[in-house]
Amino acid sequence: MAREVTFPKTRHVALSGLEQAGEAKAAGSEAILVPIRVATRAIPPAGVPLPQPVEPGAPGVPEEGALPAAAPVPALEAGTAPPAPQVREVPWVVAADIGAPSGEADRCVALDGTPVPVRCACSLEGRDAAGALAARAALSGEAVLLEGLDRWYRLGPEGAGYCRSCELALVEYLRESFGDHLEPFDALDALRSSALPQRERPFARQKEALRLSESVEAAKRAILRARDEARRNRSVEMAVLGRVGTLTPLALELCRHLDGLVFELPSLDPLEALLPLLAARAALGLRPAVAILPAPATAAQVQLFAALASACDTDLMIADDAPEDARAALAKHRQFLALARERYRPSAPLFDAEVLLSPRCDHWTTGAHQRATSAAVAALARAQQQPAVRFDLAGGVHARLLVLAGAAALPAPDAAAARRYVEGGGDVLMLGKCTSIDEEGRAGEPLFPEVKSGLDRVGEGRVFALDDGAQEAAIARALRELAGRGRAQVTLTGRGRLLARAYLDPERKLDVHFVNLELQDGAFAPAQGVQVTIAGQAAGGGRAAYWFAPERSGGKDGERIPLNPSGFAVSTILPSVEAYALLAVPR
Repeated sequence: MAREVTFPKTRHVALSGLEQAGEAKAAGSEAILVPIRVATRAIPPAGVPLPQPVEPGAPGVPEEGALPAAAPVPALEAGTAPPAPQVREVPWVVAADIGAPSGEADRCVALDGTPVPVRCACSLEGRDAAGALAARAALSGEAVLLEGLDRWYRLGPEGAGYCRSCELALVEYLRESFGDHLEPFDALDALRSSALPQRERPFARQKEALRLSESVEAAKRAILRARDEARRNRSVEMAVLGRVGTLTPLALELCRHLDGLVFELPSLDPLEALLPLLAARAALGLRPAVAILPAPATAAQVQLFAALASACDTDLMIADDAPEDARAALAKHRQFLALARERYRPSAPLFDAEVLLSPRCDHWTTGAHQRATSAAVAALARAQQQPAVRFDLAGGVHARLLVLAGAAALPAPDAAAARRYVEGGGDVLMLGKCTSIDEEGRAGEPLFPEVKSGLDRVGEGRVFALDDGAQEAAIARALRELAGRGRAQVTLTGRGRLLARAYLDPERKLDVHFVNLELQDGAFAPAQGVQVTIAGQAAGGGRAAYWFAPERSGGKDGERIPLNPSGFAVSTILPSVEAYALLAVPR
């Protein structure tokens, strides 16, 4: 019988485009993206069809209770049917674009009345068409990738949301808020004709709250429709992934409903891409997170971002039209990771500070919160602090430092939790204004009204307040002031420009990933003679480490490196790091 092709149920999936299908196995790919128009024309996926129910007494079917006819050669009766066709070696992920409109009935309209080529998230006809397309995708392939989940949302409050379906949804939302006595009226007319700023127009807050909730609801229906279709017609549990642009509040909200996320990186700046990589992994947990590198990336940049994605416990995918040398660089890195991940699987990241990235806050600040948080994460990385991304503070803060950047629209529960954390003895680095809001975006009181600027004590804890857009030197000075109570998990000294990320795997081994950020003129300047110091609480009792690097043949067990005690830490001089390396410390 032919081997059944299944989608890998792991936290790492190496995806490739259809143009790279011929070299998928050699390049280390674990799945291929196939458009639905190609998948529907292909032969059915490999497998053995289930027998169809038949009525007793039909032609060729014995009566109920009758014995079956004896086989002419009983020894050859079993297994004479031809095996099911094996149509592929690599699983197919069937991609369906549910963001494109099917006609005028589900096409949305901009503020000025211009039709936009985007399916309206409020349209009932659009939701039904998107669900039908997702169901078709679930009938072929081993997984489904829904594209265009955030296309309507990404157009912003003025780019879309003014069609008839949006008007009916807004009136219904207002009726739920103000009561059934509210009579139907043109709720969008006041938004179109008002000369006030967008946020001050009548019903602007309600419409902005509806823009996020309707986008989430429309995407959820398509996701559930694909899963139900796979259960009903194929009797399988199918993974449903989503593809979005750069990370938005909608993408982060949808992570709890998806089995994986494919997202675009904002630029070719590695520190700017650090927050999206960390946020995607934190939002998805054990599910796959795949970042797409912008198209003009060179082979050296592919090597750099493949290393950065590995250090952040995510995967990298390049454009279909990427040059041959870029595809070869990614294939080489994937082959090395297959060896490294065979024995070392990062699970729990070590962190020195927790950074709050609230999807609701980012929605109400139109992206300003995420931009400020990204700058704060980059500053933490330059200061050799290990950041961890949090989306809410419901479970409390576990680090000695909490960073609130651009939190001008913080949900009330998170604001109350942050206040309790500081009053209980925690430290907060506050960049810009920090204000709470309600569910409809109405601003409340500042979170720390007694703190004006600089370091101040609040209860048993401390708050260091800086203005929005503070220089990196000021942020570094604030971090030194607040982090003086303890030692960083990993400290690097030397001439190299390395980024370190530390994890504890299920076997309680410490894994420290190193990424060389020194990329000049399309080539790496190897980091040599760099000393790493690991805090005692992270290294445990380990006095030896094992070194893995793509350019060094250390074997399956790596190269052994001694660790020298240094106070309450251990240290060693690292070998040369070209682009990426892994230091594993048995605790």
